[in-house]
Amino acid sequence: MRWSCLAALACAMFADVVAAQPLPPSRPAELPPLGSLPPRAVDAPRPAEAGLKDLTPPGFATDAPAVHPVYRDTPGHLNPAAPEEGGPFATAEFLVLRARRAAFDYAIPGDTSGLVPVGPIRNLNYELQTGLRAELGHRFGHSGWEAFFTYSYYHTAAGDSLTAPPGQVVFPTLTKPGLTNTATFASAAAGLDFNTYDLALGKRFTLDPHLAVRLYGGVRFAAIQQSFDAFYEGLDARSAAVNLNSKFQGFGPVFGGEAVWAGYKGFHLYARASGGLLTGQSDNPYLESNSAGNTLYASTANDIRKVVPVASVGLGAGWQYRTVSVRVGYEITNYFNVIDQPRFTDDVGLGKITTRSSDLSLEGLVVQLGLAF
Repeated sequence: MRWSCLAALACAMFADVVAAQPLPPSRPAELPPLGSLPPRAVDAPRPAEAGLKDLTPPGFATDAPAVHPVYRDTPGHLNPAAPEEGGPFATAEFLVLRARRAAFDYAIPGDTSGLVPVGPIRNLNYELQTGLRAELGHRFGHSGWEAFFTYSYYHTAAGDSLTAPPGQVVFPTLTKPGLTNTATFASAAAGLDFNTYDLALGKRFTLDPHLAVRLYGGVRFAAIQQSFDAFYEGLDARSAAVNLNSKFQGFGPVFGGEAVWAGYKGFHLYARASGGLLTGQSDNPYLESNSAGNTLYASTANDIRKVVPVASVGLGAGWQYRTVSVRVGYEITNYFNVIDQPRFTDDVGLGKITTRSSDLSLEGLVVQLGLAF
């Protein structure tokens, strides 16, 4: 019993000593070096997400359709002929034209041995001169519609003279019969002032990647004034003169179109045509005198209202890219029966007259420079 108590007491004392002894210090956790990131845990695979449904309303998915409804895939070399964007545009055309007209005779050389003149009729011919045509307009967005104003100006003159060869005379063709029938010298001069103003509405569109078309219609105002003066001297003529001027002012509808076929690198061919009807006043005075204007032989006028048809065609070639185009072509324009000159036909019947109607045509070279903004 005594030994059992001693053993229990020894065990209790040993347990107190062990409990009071301090524990060894623990090792602190190591930190990663400065500036380095801790190792990234491997992400667990995520389950596949379901596809999202596009709820954008139709018509708002894109700002513009991929294919334009009017121009489709218009290549760059067709842009000046059928541009996709709206905005102002302008063209300037340098014209090298010759005007032509009939009823431009003034004398016939010949001898007096026969009953009729036997020489060639002398006529005036207008000179080759330059002119200008300018166009300014605006295109309305992507619709293909446009409005534009066009102004054309041209001026030219003509002159000729004739002296009778030995043994011959000059027969005037413009004087009243029975008064100034023969002369030894004749001369004539004429001038032309041509102005037109067009206001039109047009539309441009493409038929395929190489063909563009422009159609337009509007109204034109035309002011066409011609002077025609003849002078005779010798025999029956004592500074005799005849004045046959002509002036037409009118307006009316015009319609036209242009086709452009574009080929390699923007080089192209074009064809244009237009036509219209102009109604207005045609003034055609007639004045004849002798003795340097002191003797009046005739003073009258053929002033009438009339309708003048007009037609124009042109062909050419050029180069165009984006908003710039350069063209060279040939153009013919004709105003039908724009001149109605009175002519006296009888030396007995004072009122016996006829009219010499004549067209006026303009034809020649056209050089165009076009620019869109």
